[in-house]
Amino acid sequence: MTKTSPKKYHPIQVTLHWLVVLLVVAAFVMGKSMSGLPNDANKLAPLALHMSVGVFTLVVIVTRFITRMKLPKPEHASAGNAFFDWIGKAVHYALYLLVFLTAVSGMSLSMQAGLVPIVFGGSGSPLPADFFDFTARMLHGFIVPALLLLVLLHVGAALYHQFMLKDNLLSRMWYGR
Repeated sequence: MTKTSPKKYHPIQVTLHWLVVLLVVAAFVMGKSMSGLPNDANKLAPLALHMSVGVFTLVVIVTRFITRMKLPKPEHASAGNAFFDWIGKAVHYALYLLVFLTAVSGMSLSMQAGLVPIVFGGSGSPLPADFFDFTARMLHGFIVPALLLLVLLHVGAALYHQFMLKDNLLSRMWYGR
């Protein structure tokens, strides 16, 4: 008996997808808003929130990847062009990878800069004068724009499918039948 692919993603996948979207947007907005703040005690609360969102994002993206491998999923949507179809698949895996690497590079920065006792432990130690002194910060700063570029490509492709190809692609990543 041949098993047919579902027409939509499983509700768990849908929930995890949109949760990752919210977390990535929140982390990005927090990161950008903190970049103009001096590295003093006033930065501790926003930094704690940014770091917490980053760790939660890591947990969610790993969970999402595991469930993606285990749950049935629809066939890959075709753009009608083999090259674009290949790009679409590559972008999906790259999105997982870059969200993962963004969180890991943030955690690496936290370790290199000794941020956990400063931000969460109330050690009273000052924040580093310049986070760019740490390799992980430069890596974090390189990955985030690459991730944003892929997100724009992903959103653009989804809108192209929805409104140009009119294949109702967006319904696959939403709840219901």
